[in-house]
Amino acid sequence: MAFDYLPGLTVWHSTDLVNWQPISYALRTYLGSVWAPDICKYQGKYYIYFTVSGRGNFVVMADSPYGPWSQPYDLHVGGIDPCHIADESGQRWLFLSGGTRVKLTTDGLSSIQGTLEKVYDGWKFPDEWDTEGFALEGPKVKKIGRYYYLLCAEGGTAGPATSHMVTVARSTSINGPWVNAPNNPLVHTYSDKDRWWSRGHGSLIDAPDGKWWIIYHAYEKDFLTMGRQTLLEPVTFTKDGWITAPTGAKVAQPIQQPIISTQKDERLAKLSDFRVGLEWKFYKQFDSTRVQVNNGVLTLRAQGKTPHESSP
Repeated sequence: MAFDYLPGLTVWHSTDLVNWQPISYALRTYLGSVWAPDICKYQGKYYIYFTVSGRGNFVVMADSPYGPWSQPYDLHVGGIDPCHIADESGQRWLFLSGGTRVKLTTDGLSSIQGTLEKVYDGWKFPDEWDTEGFALEGPKVKKIGRYYYLLCAEGGTAGPATSHMVTVARSTSINGPWVNAPNNPLVHTYSDKDRWWSRGHGSLIDAPDGKWWIIYHAYEKDFLTMGRQTLLEPVTFTKDGWITAPTGAKVAQPIQQPIISTQKDERLAKLSDFRVGLEWKFYKQFDSTRVQVNNGVLTLRAQGKTPHESSP
């Protein structure tokens, strides 16, 4: 998420799913508060679909994740949390919150009909569960073998510790019907005694060795003011094709690194260095010419009449 900060939509790269480096940013124009981006590669091009609060959904594209990225295109479609998927015929779709979807044009830069159609009702969790509400959102659709798997977030993102979750449904057709997994939810916090709260909004990732992982966000107990953090844990497939997350609450304990590599987080080694990197953000306004670094001194040109207008 970029929220109100620019440059927005920082693109990160990793060779081991643990150490990540920022390589580009895809948004230089302030559109509003940016939520829930979904990055994908389709027919040799890279796309990031994202929601702008109160304005709908947009997309940027590039020939490489290193950029340059295009100016944002307005998809002219509502809802939040977009996810791109193409079916066997090449028809491109955007799945969104509330179990809805919309057809995209061939270039993926606009919706065809502009109105959402309801295709999935979600998984009904027990009434006695302590959540923020139903909140069917965060769809992620991936074709694995003969099935399309639809992962959704439910329960609300920031309510009780036991609110958020990841649920799974599958279908042999992009058109459904969607059958809910018998072992739902795939990921969930069951107790406020657990280290990680509100675990949810997950995406599946396959590693080069053929193993699968799920990445999602959560709050750390007693450190909620740090915001949501990113967690990674392994998933497996049963003989009948359902997904399981065997780590469970033990996600707080160390696990083996997905891919053994020599890659290190270069930012950690540079913490004591004086530098301006891709991690730097401005509030709502971005002008790179305001910043100069010379002989170990950073100069930020003043702006506005009040601290609120300065966007430091």
